[in-house]
Amino acid sequence: MVGFAIRYLLWVALLFFLLFFEGFSPFFVFNEWQTQLTIFITRLWVEWLHLPVLIQADTLILSNKMHLQILHECNGLTPYLLYLAAILAYPTDFKSKIVWLLIGYAGLVLINTVRMLGITLVVIDSPELFHFVHDWIGRYGVGFLTILMFYLFTNRVNVHKKSPLTK
Repeated sequence: MVGFAIRYLLWVALLFFLLFFEGFSPFFVFNEWQTQLTIFITRLWVEWLHLPVLIQADTLILSNKMHLQILHECNGLTPYLLYLAAILAYPTDFKSKIVWLLIGYAGLVLINTVRMLGITLVVIDSPELFHFVHDWIGRYGVGFLTILMFYLFTNRVNVHKKSPLTK
């Protein structure tokens, strides 16, 4: 367990260093792409549901004149990096890790899309609830579902156990 925790923290540090910090991270472009994907998906469900929302660049302008900006922090990359670090740190075979990294990515994109849709639907009618649905339900809900996905992963893969001969 201690080994997993150390590996996890090292993976978190490396992944955030590589991807998360604008102007500092060498692969920050992936964060940009994830934000653009989030904006694209948002545009799709706004149009599909015929919501009274105008999208200009990265901002949703609601019929009640409230503006919701889709920032890098809204793109779902943070929970995915935490999930990715946990999968990479977990002692199992490479093939299982790849499969679950892909499942996790698709799952977290879907979860983040539902989160953003839910926030928008609530705020269209009740803008005063923005901080509650965004900060409490949205963030903690995504966190809980990310942990749940990791739990599902740990219960469906085989753990590599060290042989007594390799101690």
